[in-house]
Amino acid sequence: MRAMSNLLIAVLAPPLATMNLLSAGCATQDEHLANTDFGNSVRHTIALQTDNAAHAGAGLDAQKAQNVLAAYRQDVSQQKQADKPIVIGVAQ
Repeated sequence: MRAMSNLLIAVLAPPLATMNLLSAGCATQDEHLANTDFGNSVRHTIALQTDNAAHAGAGLDAQKAQNVLAAYRQDVSQQKQADKPIVIGVAQ
């Protein structure tokens, strides 16, 4: 019985130690929490894409938006015929 347990330890110890060392490499670091600049690049990019957020802007009112959407849906649903047929020349 003792020989069996020694054999199990000898066989299982190296792989378990290796797995333990490899999984330690996946441990998280809290360095980003201490970084005062963390997230500023995202805030900067959002600010570049926002045109005067305090101002209402020149958007569409609800009625205009509804009319544009209805016209878009109507145009998309009507299929048009191609002016010229597409001919693909494959070995004839």
